[in-house]
Order: sequence, then structure tokens, then C-alpha cells
Amino acid sequence: MDVDSIRSGLEAYRNGLELDAYELARGLRAESEAAAIRRAYEAVFRPEARRLLDEAIEAAEGRGLADDVATLRLLRAGLVRLHVARELSPIDAAIARHGRVVFIELADGSRRPLRDMKLLLATEPDPQRRAEIEGARSEQASLLIPLMSEKIGIEQGIAQELGHANLVALHRSLTGVDPREVAAQARKILDDTADLYREVMGWTVRKRVGKPLADATRGDVPFVLAARYLDYAEQFTAKDMVKLTKHFLGRMGIDLTAGGNLSIEIEVPEAGRPARAYVGAIRVPRDVRLALEVRDGQRDWMTFLEALGRALFVGHIDPDLPFEQRGLGDLSLDHAYGALFKHLLLEPRWLERSLEFTRSKDYLILAYLERLYDLRLCCGRVIYDVALRERGSAEGMEEFYEEVMREAIGVHSPRELFLHDVRTPLHSVAQLRARLFEPLMTLHLLHYFDDTWWANPRAGPFLRQEWWRGRRFTVEELAKDMGYALDSKPLLKLFHKHL
Repeated sequence: MDVDSIRSGLEAYRNGLELDAYELARGLRAESEAAAIRRAYEAVFRPEARRLLDEAIEAAEGRGLADDVATLRLLRAGLVRLHVARELSPIDAAIARHGRVVFIELADGSRRPLRDMKLLLATEPDPQRRAEIEGARSEQASLLIPLMSEKIGIEQGIAQELGHANLVALHRSLTGVDPREVAAQARKILDDTADLYREVMGWTVRKRVGKPLADATRGDVPFVLAARYLDYAEQFTAKDMVKLTKHFLGRMGIDLTAGGNLSIEIEVPEAGRPARAYVGAIRVPRDVRLALEVRDGQRDWMTFLEALGRALFVGHIDPDLPFEQRGLGDLSLDHAYGALFKHLLLEPRWLERSLEFTRSKDYLILAYLERLYDLRLCCGRVIYDVALRERGSAEGMEEFYEEVMREAIGVHSPRELFLHDVRTPLHSVAQLRARLFEPLMTLHLLHYFDDTWWANPRAGPFLRQEWWRGRRFTVEELAKDMGYALDSKPLLKLFHKHL
């Protein structure tokens, strides 16, 4: 075994799992082959592979080969991340299976899967029915608490086996990103936006559901924010979604197919089901698939544009880069580029030019309120997630979860969700870093191409050049390269301007 065999083995392993997950999500495969794939590449995850990479890093450091050191560290971090996911895969599969097979009985006698609860809450005007739906979700979440608690213990054991006190320390060692510092950023964002959030969300909740913010529950929030979608539903149609997108990308000089690397498959979802999008990065960048289930409405556009941004990024990565710079690295970049395109729905002139939507004033207030809610929810998750993973045990964390989430979003969150909300360890950290980086990328585009960058033919080549670099650098490094610090100031300016 050598570095190249580890690299090629990891790529084949990751590609196999990606294809398996994609085909399962698309209904193209009845049974998962993930277990067989994990067995086939077991040798890549043996301790000697990690030792070999450690020796290679040490040798490159001794020879002063900074670029080799950076890419080898990226490879080792990716190997360990995939190792942790591999060790957790049996219990994760059991948790995911529960979400797929559990259905909730509705008042009209119909049955809907647990995963559709957010859409049900958004479209249910009866507060009693919303309470029943939220109660059913909490009841199902409580059934998973023993399994998820066991998972936390397994995570802790893996971190200690790898020589670290907990997953937070392991994450810091592998990536150079300290989750505790990200949690401190989250705390500052909550403090800096507290007054604005209480004022605008409090007024909106009272208007929409007739109660003060403190008396509302998390189950009320989707309905409160749904006015953004329901009041303007006629302006957002999925009929020509791909055609319109191809047109506005063409103005920028971006090919919707990423030069043939990206394929898009569209289906109409079953009646009543929410829009879904799935990006299958089967082989980065040569085989990227964007599967869509869309019908009509703004949610469909949000779902599509976010997935499109991620798919375009992956589909434009330099194919000659080593695997760790194509398929591993900082996953915050995927989320950031997804947000960059999703937030075109917050650009009045883009809305007017692309969708002929001109009644944007009230819409934008609701849209930015939802963005602020989403940011504060993410901050609450980061603070709690880091504390949970530092402790390495779920015992007694329910009360802390309730306190953090009450502060973050101002409404009651059922304590039964205290593990459900942070199922993937420290994923919230990557999400918040993406939310901080995306406004910086937007500022960068505005600086070079003005406030209609999305219509500038030079913006496409600029983005393609950024995407070409892949995941070699972290969002912190990219922000510094652009002349910014990864902080919340640009976001705060947006919220104060629009709210």
C-alpha cells in the first residue's frame, strides 16, 4: 500500500457509495449495496493507511514541500472523515430507515411520511392540527433517542481511538477549523441580531397566528413563514424552470450542463409531496447528476437553485486535480455556492428580469425574515452541537438544548428533538461557515460586476475559475484571499437593510 493506492481506493469507495445513494433515492435500486462496498474497501481504512499518510506528511515537511503537505493533510482528513462515517454507518442506516417507514395519520384519514412534516405544518392553518402534527413528530423522534444516544457514545469512542478527547478535538486537528471558535461566532450573531429578530419575527408571528412570539412553538414557524410562498404562488411556476435557468446562466457565460459533466432529470412529485432535489456527484467532475421532483411554486425554485449551485460547482472542478481536492476538502463550499444561487430569489431585479415578478417589497421582508430565522436556527444548532460533541454523551442534554433553541429562535422547541436536530456530527459547523462565506462571495461579485452580476457575461468565467480550484482551500482561506475575514458583518448589514 502507498499514497496513490490509498487515494485511488478512497475515490472508488466514495464513488461507489455516491452511486448507491443516488440510485436508491431515485428508486432505481431496491436494496442498498453500501455494506458490500464498505467491505470491498476495508483495507483503505486500516490503521496502517493512516500511519502511512502520517509518514508521508512528515517526509514532505522535512523536505519543505508545502503544497505536498497541504494536499496530503487534505487526503488524511478525508480518510478519517470517511472512516468515522463508515464506523457510524450501521446505526445511521437504522435511523434513516425509521424516517422512511414511519407514517403519520392525518385528520382526513390520509397517511404522510414523517419527512413531509415541515410542509404539512406550513400548509396547516388550524393551530390545533399543527400541534397534533408537531406532537406526532416529537413522539417519533423520542423513539429514536436510545439509538441516537448510542450513536453519540460510538462517536466518542471513535475519537478516542484516534487519539483525541472528543470529535471537536478531532475536527480541529484534521481541518484546522476549531468548532469552538465557530460556536463563539454563532453566539455573537445571536447577540447582534437579537433585538431585530424579536421585533420583526414577533410582529409577524402575532399577525399570522395571533399570539406573542414567546407563546409560539417551532411547529408554528413554518406556517408563519409560509406567507412568503402562498401569497405570491402565481408568480413562481416550474413550467419553464430549466429553460429560464439556462437563459440566465447563458447571459453569464455558464453552460447548464457544465460542459457535459452535469445532467438534469426532472419528475413531478406525487400530489402533496414537497419539492426535492438530489445532487449525485458520482464521479467528480465527470458525472454529476441533478435529480429534481418539482411541481410549482417558490419552494421548487429554492430547491432547484440551491441544488443547481452545488452541482455547477462540482461539475466545473478541474478533473486533473488529485482526488482529495476534487471529492474531499471543505464541504462548506458546496453549501455556499448552493446559497449563492438560491439567494437570487432575494434579488428584485433578477426576479423581475427572470420571472417577471415585480411585487417584491413585502415578499423581501418575509424572505429576509426566513433567512434570519434560518441563520439563528443554525447558530443555535452550532452552539448545542459543539457542546454535545465535546461532552461525548447525550445524558442530561435535553434541558440545555431547550434553552439554546429558545434563545436562538424565540419559540419552544420540543426537547425530543435534542438529538434529531444534530444527527450528523458537527455538520452545523460547516453550514454556518458556508452561511458566512456566501455573502462574501456575493460582495466579491458585486465589486467586479456590479449589482447585476448575474447578468454580466464576465461573471460566468470568473465563477468557473473559482470552481476550477475545487476544494483545496477552506472558506476561511478563500475569504482571506479575497481580502475579507469570515465574519457576520455583511450578513448583519443585509438584515438591517431589508428588515
